[in-house]
Amino acid sequence: LLATLREREVARVGAEMAESKGLPFRAAADGESVSGKFTGTVQLSSGKFAVVEKSHEFTLVPWRPIIDRQLGREVMGVVQGGSVSWQLGRQRGI
Repeated sequence: LLATLREREVARVGAEMAESKGLPFRAAADGESVSGKFTGTVQLSSGKFAVVEKSHEFTLVPWRPIIDRQLGREVMGVVQGGSVSWQLGRQRGI
């Protein structure tokens, strides 16, 4: 029940933010990899969420203190059961 309420709140706030940002909101699914620029936070009744923007969309994911120093930088993480496992630092592709 709490997870459903949190999802509804995130979807509602995401839709409101989409209008003001001019970017579509996309909810992150459990087990999904999320990457983009960490542009800020938003406080909801279900907790604090990080705003992660890509060039054509943004998402809200559960915030953790470890990413505060990454504000304005590219971040990457995996959504897992109402939390995010952040992978910080420079990542090198093959």
